[in-house]
Amino acid sequence: MTREYRLISADGHLMDPPDLWTANAPAKYRDQVPRMERFDKGDAWVFPGREAPSPFNWGACAGRAPDQQGIWCRLDDINPGCYDAKARVEALDLDGIDAELLFPNGLDWVVDSPDRDFHLTMTRIYNNHLAEVCGYAPDRFGGAALVPPISVEDAVAEVQRMAAMPGIVAFLLKRYPNDEATIVPEHDPLWAAIAETGKPVTIHVSLRSAASFNQAPMALPGTVHFHDAPARMLEFIFSGVLDRFPSLDVFFAEIDCGWLPYYAQQCDDNYRRHAKSELRDVKLARMPSEYMKERFPASFITDPYAVENRHAVGVERMLWSSDFPHITSDWPYSWKTIEATFMGVPDHERHAILAGNAQRLFGFGS
Repeated sequence: MTREYRLISADGHLMDPPDLWTANAPAKYRDQVPRMERFDKGDAWVFPGREAPSPFNWGACAGRAPDQQGIWCRLDDINPGCYDAKARVEALDLDGIDAELLFPNGLDWVVDSPDRDFHLTMTRIYNNHLAEVCGYAPDRFGGAALVPPISVEDAVAEVQRMAAMPGIVAFLLKRYPNDEATIVPEHDPLWAAIAETGKPVTIHVSLRSAASFNQAPMALPGTVHFHDAPARMLEFIFSGVLDRFPSLDVFFAEIDCGWLPYYAQQCDDNYRRHAKSELRDVKLARMPSEYMKERFPASFITDPYAVENRHAVGVERMLWSSDFPHITSDWPYSWKTIEATFMGVPDHERHAILAGNAQRLFGFGS
């Protein structure tokens, strides 16, 4: 029987199993990969070359009591659905979620490595694991495969390798290829390869080359998720990528949606004002807002303002997400928040935001 999708999370996170790297890394890299160790305060990842261990932080605390949602805890204290496929299905069922798009719970240490062989080897270990998890329940899981930015050629090869893997429904970009600061024409083979798969490219919150919101000492986590997305949108628009690859969608995960109409309006206004400027040497085929509304779907966790102003945002581009197992997740009471937020929203619009848009974009059930 074909599954009926009522609720799809467009952004969940998959924690690395404790032995993922030590069990799968080649012998020559075994002493360079993270391992999980026990400390007095709790369990944590130990990264070679880093002085301090990395506890689970707020990335694996969904469902725990508020006074237990600190930085440190034991592996036994967290929901095994954070890293185990079978337990993850049970976690989805408990929350009434029919399917979920899976992102990593980090991997910056892989993306930041300049060693090509190490970088590619670790990327493949993660992507293979992701495909294995998605293959356990392909009607429930979709994976965002990591794109190695070490070079355009390596990025294209990994996209092509992962395109046929079970459950891979998107391609995650953490840096532009060759560590370029912005999009350049030499990146076109990557966009072509992704477009050929029929799956979207995705950016989760921000690219690594951007100044991280977590590095701002006074930042309130979760309130500046959209800080990087505006610049990336303009890069994709003004670089001509969206015109050269008309089937390519760029999904922005966890950036919220309420600010999108304001930004699109400002972009259109300024584009008109500078239309005859000598500095504006790029003439677009369409207005910036048109590209934004049609090519940049985006997800939110809780954004009542966006839901209330959904017609200005664009119902067809909004996707809900649970962010499990992060601290921002309402698991296992997501429906309680949804019912309160979507009060008065017509059924067809509600379905589009909660499931239909994600089902169309990621192909769940097809």
